[in-house]
Amino acid sequence: MKWIVMTAVFAALTGVACAGVNDQMEFRNKKGTVFFSHKKHEKLAYMDCGVCHENEVGAIRTFGKAYAHRVCIGCHQPEAGKMEGPITCEGCHQTS
Repeated sequence: MKWIVMTAVFAALTGVACAGVNDQMEFRNKKGTVFFSHKKHEKLAYMDCGVCHENEVGAIRTFGKAYAHRVCIGCHQPEAGKMEGPITCEGCHQTS
């Protein structure tokens, strides 16, 4: 019973933490636009916000090229054993 209550509380708090987050995000830069599904990544990370957000929930203040290349590509590498995904420039940056 305690496990069910804790799961329900976690789900409620996570829902509050993610409320207002745009599911489809676009990050535009000179190499092309990176389209990002927040909901898809939440599911793949089993709702563990710390996988991407590291220290706090909400906007990633240090987000940029260095962050994306370290955290995103680092997680997408097949040998990382986490979430296989695009790791090339063209895999993430869409030009058309």
